[in-house]
Amino acid sequence: MANESKTTGGLVTEDLMERTRGLFAAAPLNEPQMEQFWKAQDAILEETEAFSKAWFERRHEATRQAVEAVHKLNGEGGGGADPTAAMRAMAEWQQGSLRRMAQDMQEWVELCSRCAARVTDAEVEAGKKGAEKLAKSAKSKHATPV
Repeated sequence: MANESKTTGGLVTEDLMERTRGLFAAAPLNEPQMEQFWKAQDAILEETEAFSKAWFERRHEATRQAVEAVHKLNGEGGGGADPTAAMRAMAEWQQGSLRRMAQDMQEWVELCSRCAARVTDAEVEAGKKGAEKLAKSAKSKHATPV
C-alpha cells in the first residue's frame, strides 16, 4: 500500500510538473495577447473616463438649469411668477433634460462602439504578433545542416 501511494503521489507531482512546463513553454506565444489585452484595457479606461466626465458635466448643467427654473417659478422679486412664465420655465428645463438624456444615449452607443473596436483591433494585432513569434520560434528550433 505504501508503495502505491508513493507511486501515485509521484505520478501526480510528475503530471503537475509536466503541465506547468507546458504552460511556461507556451508563455512566449501568449505575450502578444496579454500585451494587447492590457493596451485595450487602458484605452477603454480612457474612453470611459471621457464619457463619464461629459456625463457629469451634463448633470451639473441640469442642476444649474433647475436652480434657474426655481428662480423663474418664484418670480424675480420672490412674489411668484405668472402662470405663463412658470410653465415656460418648466418646459425649458424639461427640454434641456430630454436633450441631455438623448446626448447621454448617443455618447453611450458611441462609447460601446469604440470599446468594441479597441478589443477587436487588439485581437487582430495580437494575432499578427503571435504569428510572427511563432514563425520566429519555428525557424530558431530547426538547425541548418552544415
